[in-house]
Amino acid sequence: MDEQTLSRARAEVIEKFINLEWLVIAIIAQHYFGRVYLRFVLEVLYDPSFSFYLKRRVLEKIIPDLDKKKIGNLRRLSTIRAYFAHTAEQLFKGPPPPREGQIAIAPDPRNLDKAIDYAQLYKEFQTMEPAVAEYLFKVYQELGGEYVKG
Repeated sequence: MDEQTLSRARAEVIEKFINLEWLVIAIIAQHYFGRVYLRFVLEVLYDPSFSFYLKRRVLEKIIPDLDKKKIGNLRRLSTIRAYFAHTAEQLFKGPPPPREGQIAIAPDPRNLDKAIDYAQLYKEFQTMEPAVAEYLFKVYQELGGEYVKG
């Protein structure tokens, strides 16, 4: 994955994950207010201290019969997003040389002896994200939430 492709993949992963997070926010607001109450969303759920992990935990508590596999996939998507959002170009001697066609811009934080395989992570994200988004939207609708085109 060259730098330009990585940059586009990074933007896409982050943008799509923002949409997943907003679905979780919508479900929480729908559960507590019967609608997406913007003041609650902006003042509480969108506060920087209200992490995605906390939002996901609230989701798991208010909808106890969630599909465990889909929520596991949501967790994994969050991890992948973190790789794309929080790794930077290396400024030090890092992982071993990349495989052909891959750039080594950051060591894997879970194994510093190897490079992050962004191409594999991107593929994994692309495979899982549509089903998770569809599932979260279905949960939102089951709570009475409606999609209104603006």
